[in-house]
Amino acid sequence: MGQQSDDLRPQSLAQVEQMMTGPSSIPNSIQASYDAVPYASFPFPQSHPDRLATVATMMGMQPAPLTACRVLELGCAAGGNLIPMAYSLPHSEFIGLDLSPRQIAEGQTIVEALGLSNISLRAQDMLAVDEGLGQFDYIIAHGVYSWVPPEVRDKLLEICGRHLAPQGVAYVSYNTYPGWRMQEAVRDMLCYHTRQTSDPHERISQARQLLDFLAVNIPTERNPHANFLHAYLNFVNERFVPATDNLVMLHNELAEINQPVYFHQFAEHAAAHGLKFLAEADFRATLAQNLPAPVLAALRQFGEDVVSLQQYLDFLQNRTFRQTLLCHQAIRLKGKLAPERLPEFAVASCALPEQPDVEPRQATVVNFRAPNGDTLSTDHPVTKAAMLHLSQQWPQAVPFPALIAAAYQRLGLDASPAEMNNDWQLLATNLLRAYGFNEDLVEFRLWVPPFVRQVSERPVVSPLARYQARQGPYVTNLRHEVIKLEGVSHALIPYLDGSWSRTALLEVLAGWLAEGTIEVSQADQPNREPAALLPETLEQALASLANAALFVA
Repeated sequence: MGQQSDDLRPQSLAQVEQMMTGPSSIPNSIQASYDAVPYASFPFPQSHPDRLATVATMMGMQPAPLTACRVLELGCAAGGNLIPMAYSLPHSEFIGLDLSPRQIAEGQTIVEALGLSNISLRAQDMLAVDEGLGQFDYIIAHGVYSWVPPEVRDKLLEICGRHLAPQGVAYVSYNTYPGWRMQEAVRDMLCYHTRQTSDPHERISQARQLLDFLAVNIPTERNPHANFLHAYLNFVNERFVPATDNLVMLHNELAEINQPVYFHQFAEHAAAHGLKFLAEADFRATLAQNLPAPVLAALRQFGEDVVSLQQYLDFLQNRTFRQTLLCHQAIRLKGKLAPERLPEFAVASCALPEQPDVEPRQATVVNFRAPNGDTLSTDHPVTKAAMLHLSQQWPQAVPFPALIAAAYQRLGLDASPAEMNNDWQLLATNLLRAYGFNEDLVEFRLWVPPFVRQVSERPVVSPLARYQARQGPYVTNLRHEVIKLEGVSHALIPYLDGSWSRTALLEVLAGWLAEGTIEVSQADQPNREPAALLPETLEQALASLANAALFVA
């Protein structure tokens, strides 16, 4: 990637504001709210180009390789989603647009700190986008479509239609009916309750107070409305990043514009711009394999095409939110996953066997359970051996050919070509079925993230995570996930730049212990001196960071 010109790399908020292009169609009050209280800028794993490329390939497309692609994000905020992509894919190009000069300036500070030259963040209204922007292999619009005026929604899809490469994939998230019908009632209540104040922080406080009041004072017995409010309050309190939930509430429930749509309406809007439904970024939502067979068969009778089938699924599941992938209408998609394409992918799984000391050669069924409770059950020896191997390699992904080779090695088999072909097909089918059921059980990747599992003598955490750790406990790992660091693990991050040996790190811990900065103890070893526990404490902290996919060397 060539170096960016200086005019694309502003040094201050004033310079960003000077670069603001085009008249905005978005009300000044909305822009002011994002400048006054910026939306939390975090990575969204489901929007990563690898997720988009993986799903597209599964459906028969030939998307651009991640190592040499162009990515556009509309509504990039401070770059919390786009900057980690640019860091981990240095030979690809990334452009982010957002209406808020303040957020663009914040993101540019991070870009400058990391020395990235393959990303450009621009304060720009979408309505000002023209043909000069060029084509992109992946276009991302997370949290934009439902929260902007109609003309901007139309421009968003126009950009996707005009600027998407022939084999490109666009990601658009939005609130959906029928599920948002009930949430709309809560939104109306909160907006009414906060109508007398324009101060964003006060609006959040008042909205929280009302939710708490309703949850406590409406009797739940034989009252579906109260049950819903209790469930909704729990949802608000347990969102993805609790520390930023107030910001999410301000820009979602309390947003000036929040317009859900039915899926068929969104699909029709996309079609008007030459686009069609590819799949959901959450792939299980596309296939609905977790539904009973009779239910799925009936839905397929109701739904004469893909769009109507997906709409009936929304009716059945009362869906509130979609993360839809779009492609050009001319693309011919496959109706089902093809096992023969699996050699192109790497596979990862954190599922563990429920039974101890699994012997994969025995003719018994073994259940591999993911943290969310979903299971893959199999009596196929190669599948059992492969899943055991994946559990030991987690969080790293293993290329499929290497996975089947590792399974055979674990089994001590030297199979004939015919037997290998049969095992290959069975393993592929089992993994694909698990993937379609839930990606928490088995995940596929076309691109293997650049992190290491083994902790070196002089450990190195990614520069991005080191920068973020100086700002607070939340960092982005190399799997494009948010990780919350605590205690010793958080405190060590600034020292994990490759210049500190394990011995030197132990001396740092000893100094902290002497100062009283940290406390060290082991519940199963209450009588040991804290200083004697420091080596174990260090190794545990390093292991937790390795399991979090934060080390690059």
